[in-house]
Amino acid sequence: MSHQLSIDQENYWYKHFLKAIIFFITSLVVLSLFRAFFLYYFSAGLNITPRDWLLALGVGVRVDAKWLSLALLPAFLVFIFSYWKPFFFKYSAVLAGIGLFGMVLLDTVNFGFFSFYKTPISPLVFGFFQDDTKAILQTLWQDWPVLSYLLVLCAGLALPFVAASVCFNRLKTNPRGCLLFLLGCVSILLFAFFIRGSIGKFPLRQEDFAVSKIQLVNASVPNGAAALYEATKAWRNFQIKGEPSQALTKFGYANIEEAKNDLAVRNNASTQLNFRPNVVFAVMESMSGDIFNSHDSLVNNTLGALDNALKDAVVFRKGVSIENGTFPSLEGLLFDTPISPISQSIYGRKVLSFSQVRAFKEAGYRTIFLTGCPEPWRQINDTFKFYGFEEIYGQAAIGEKFPNAEKSPWGIGDKWMFKFAEDLLKEAEGTGRPVFIMMLSTTNHPPFKVPDGEKVSKVDLKKLPKIVNIEGSYEGNMELLLQTYQYAANSLGNFILDLKDKGWLKNTIVAATGDHNARMNYQSEGNWHHVYGVPVLFWLPDQQLKSSADSDRWVSHRDIIPTLLAMSTGKILGNEKGRNLFAKDIEEGAVSFIGWSGAGFVIGKPGMVTLNGKNLECYNWQDDKLIKADRCSKEQEKMGKEARAQRAISEYIVRKGLAE
Repeated sequence: MSHQLSIDQENYWYKHFLKAIIFFITSLVVLSLFRAFFLYYFSAGLNITPRDWLLALGVGVRVDAKWLSLALLPAFLVFIFSYWKPFFFKYSAVLAGIGLFGMVLLDTVNFGFFSFYKTPISPLVFGFFQDDTKAILQTLWQDWPVLSYLLVLCAGLALPFVAASVCFNRLKTNPRGCLLFLLGCVSILLFAFFIRGSIGKFPLRQEDFAVSKIQLVNASVPNGAAALYEATKAWRNFQIKGEPSQALTKFGYANIEEAKNDLAVRNNASTQLNFRPNVVFAVMESMSGDIFNSHDSLVNNTLGALDNALKDAVVFRKGVSIENGTFPSLEGLLFDTPISPISQSIYGRKVLSFSQVRAFKEAGYRTIFLTGCPEPWRQINDTFKFYGFEEIYGQAAIGEKFPNAEKSPWGIGDKWMFKFAEDLLKEAEGTGRPVFIMMLSTTNHPPFKVPDGEKVSKVDLKKLPKIVNIEGSYEGNMELLLQTYQYAANSLGNFILDLKDKGWLKNTIVAATGDHNARMNYQSEGNWHHVYGVPVLFWLPDQQLKSSADSDRWVSHRDIIPTLLAMSTGKILGNEKGRNLFAKDIEEGAVSFIGWSGAGFVIGKPGMVTLNGKNLECYNWQDDKLIKADRCSKEQEKMGKEARAQRAISEYIVRKGLAE
């Protein structure tokens, strides 16, 4: 009887061992399907060869096997014990379900994350806990096809269990104990091999993800778990290690002097005004260049009062953001940094010598940061005082002054933020001390809603550029997105018109730009200038300066603060920084630190050049498209060389400042 029970027990374990193999293989198939769909969905228009597909899926299977083995390791260990105590099998099945759920969930999150940020899960994901988490959840519910994601999640979780349950049910065999022991040993070795992921000197690691020259193909290799692991490492290891010079060596420079030799010699003729003006810099949430340029007052009114205010402005329609996200762009503007986030790291409460705002404070300006967000957002009420801002105002302060203002999950309506700014300028008029106000608006952010019952004019999605995939863009109401854009732009326009009516534009410089593009879906390849496009606007007291600008040139976020400082304080930032857009004979090329190319890019009339370490990769204009060039022209080489030096020195300055 005891012997018969042992045989039945061994047969039971053997059958479920085979089912476990089916479960593991089917789980790998599910994860590979995620990767295949990822490539298919985001690669429209790209020339991805069968070889690229095979490399991505081949290395991707190794990545999936590694992380799936780690996720299922507790279930596997408990399953081994079920050989002696069969009731352990139920616990192993539960643990397997939890492990698979985590893998499928992270792949789903990775897909959604990439659709917005154009990168696998990165340290930006930790903003979920730093921002208003409740507001983020509300945004996700209204902004994303949550039910579709849940259906995919359930299907991915169910398939391996269904496959395992229908296989080997009628298996009749009497395996010997030595065979079962051998299977156990082999499975342990296989688990160890899968977790290592390689038989070479190094285990499977991030460097192995680069299988193609096409960035999208490389982005498809890490699954959600691998991407989250790398993001967590980057987050925890943000503490700058090593010498600041490593920022130079990765771009091919032996020292700072060698990098400076590649910088253009600039015309430092002064553009300073003959008085100290107030300076206002408005960073507008999601002010897309494409929506800005699609304005039509009759059928697609995306600008409202801003359209009228632009008559007095210098309008740079060809602008690119420094980063792709609100907070990375904000830090990029403040610090001219390719490294972010700084203020959410161990350096958050460190006095940063490289903060560009400090120059205004040192020149005697009253420095203010104003936003419609709640003051504790990203801890700005604590950290920004270390960067040169004397005062920080947000939703609470604005709401106290205007108690009837409607509040949203992300803050208070832009109209009220600009009214608060007018009061600050009125105070400055009375004190005689000039003020520098940097503003961050919030309204044009999902969940989209025009606040305070404001009426909006007609908009028409058909007026957007043909390259915008409207169906694949914001998964909510795209018409409401344009209406909210109109509300925000109208609030900015009314602010400008009010300053003009009060005569304050005669002693105030105003700049405005978008923090990044809006939530629209493009085919990125060849359209980067659209994907990262934002307008850059200036209202100047000096008519002569207005006429000196080449508004048809390409400009960047990096050019804004150097321009404002030169005109208001006379301070000329080094030629490693952005340009003064109103100086004469400035060099060609707008530099961005957006990392899809590895280190950023520069764009101008000769085309675009990506900054990949020591190498330059060039693209030529073909109408409104950027096409990969076989070789770089002399103009592109000059533009790229200058930009590469700027990129290297900017990181060097930040690293050196953080190490002080």
